[in-house]
Amino acid sequence: MNNTAKLRFIPMDSAAQQSVEMANLTRRSEIATLTGPSEPSSSAVHVFVLSAFDDSSLQKIAGFKGRGILLFPDQETSGPFIEKVMKSSFVPVPVKLESLAALSFSHAVKSIETLFVESSEQDFSLGEEDLFAVFQAHRLNRFYYTEGRHLREAVLRMAHRVRSRRGIESVAYTLTVPANTALFSLDEALDVLEIAVPPEKPLHFAIRFASGTNHIKISACIASSERTPSDIQSRIDAHPTYLGKLAVIVEGFADGKIDEKRMDELCRENGIEPEDADRLYDIFYVRADETAALMRHLRESRSADERIELIAKALADNFIDVRVLEELANLYRLPADRIIARAGALQEEGSASK
Repeated sequence: MNNTAKLRFIPMDSAAQQSVEMANLTRRSEIATLTGPSEPSSSAVHVFVLSAFDDSSLQKIAGFKGRGILLFPDQETSGPFIEKVMKSSFVPVPVKLESLAALSFSHAVKSIETLFVESSEQDFSLGEEDLFAVFQAHRLNRFYYTEGRHLREAVLRMAHRVRSRRGIESVAYTLTVPANTALFSLDEALDVLEIAVPPEKPLHFAIRFASGTNHIKISACIASSERTPSDIQSRIDAHPTYLGKLAVIVEGFADGKIDEKRMDELCRENGIEPEDADRLYDIFYVRADETAALMRHLRESRSADERIELIAKALADNFIDVRVLEELANLYRLPADRIIARAGALQEEGSASK
């Protein structure tokens, strides 16, 4: 699907109509009325907006054929309505009512339009070209939205929100920035957001350039299967490496699915040092921006010597431990003994200078 396809928003009630009108849609979108069984054109994406649980409205669009998105209030995760939605052909997008209902739906509507529709020649997209590889039926697709005057602050806020939903299977991001944004600022923002997304997951990333504004707007759609805490052990078992198993446990703790006591139990049951879990949580959740900078510098380094120096300094500063060192050494095919020796030398230099 081309991400410049026409969007057709169809409000299913008066409150939904108000929300769609508040979104200030572009000319690439239109507000339509449901007059009967829809015969969607291949070039249009239909977005049905339903501001309250309503079986009768759901029945009106039950015969819809093609690609459609259904926005509805995120007030419950089970029940007859949700079961019907999850069995339908629609991409279900529950909208969390964080403020006034009309405003919450308006943000979701605008986020969908911004994600699907290019608005200037400078815009570009990365990852999945077909957004329905990310937006999928039979899975919940939640939108998150944030804005701020400074790119760094807004990105860190969004990364924190996405990391708190670590059961995700795919992510779609939209980042709207002023046209004069410095490239190094965008690069740093992408690094921070990259850490928030699990590797090898369907991803669509769109950057939209706006003019005449100093505000940064970021939205993310997270498609997920609703996991239960009981499957965390199977996820641990699926990882062959120590660090992979450790990451699953730390993610469960960061997501609030297990408490600190259960995290320690899972560590001991799986041969993991609890201190390593504390360290990993600090690196990827408390100090995410510093970790992003380290990973970016490693990618940009042109020689093995530069990478050895970077990793050795991180080890000498106690920013990473030996197990993380081993993972990075394997990733970049570096001699671990040289890194450890250099870290020791850096520590001695630091002690001598005091």
